[in-house]
Amino acid sequence: MQTKPLFNKVLTGSAALAIALTLAGCGHHDTTTTESSSSSVRSAKTASTSKQSSAYRSANKLIQNEDYQGAYDRLNSANNRSTQEDNLATDLQNYMSARNAYRSGNYTTAAATLKEQKSASPEMRKANKKLQKQIAKAQDSSSSSSVAGNKTSSTSQSSTDQTNDDVVVAFANKMGFSGDKGYQIVQTDKSGNTYKFEVRRSNSDNTVANLVGIYQYNNQTGAVTKLS
Repeated sequence: MQTKPLFNKVLTGSAALAIALTLAGCGHHDTTTTESSSSSVRSAKTASTSKQSSAYRSANKLIQNEDYQGAYDRLNSANNRSTQEDNLATDLQNYMSARNAYRSGNYTTAAATLKEQKSASPEMRKANKKLQKQIAKAQDSSSSSSVAGNKTSSTSQSSTDQTNDDVVVAFANKMGFSGDKGYQIVQTDKSGNTYKFEVRRSNSDNTVANLVGIYQYNNQTGAVTKLS
């Protein structure tokens, strides 16, 4: 009579063990599935990061070789660009615009276009510094040339004016046409060393300046010819 209860207990224990093993198996399956899913996500992220890093490295190599357009195109061809790659693409765009302005002689525009670098690229930093120096040097040279040109022009004009005044004085002294006697001398033409003067003389009350004559004067030989 005691065998049946014992048998029932054995069955009950076996059933409990089977359920426990089944639950453990399910738990292990869920854990394995979760780990597999996480691993897949990590692998995808790693592959994406690797691809982005590859584009960034390639762009820097192209910049080192001064192929800025190639570097810009390489970054644009990358999918899901990182912030660093976006910044480098912006730096390249600013650099190329500034370089074009510099090559066109628009140094002020070039300096304004070459903005502060956003990326951490050492190659981009070298390129920017080199272009900045070139722009600054060109601006200084342009400014110096402009000042020198203006100074030369002013000096040349002053020299010409002084020379003409000296010739008029020499002619007036030679002919006795002094200003205190009411003579007025106007240069009307010049060819080499030969000058043409119109001479007038005011009346006593300075209301009328009568024509005295038209003269041709060679300031090198001192020869004077009255034309009319």
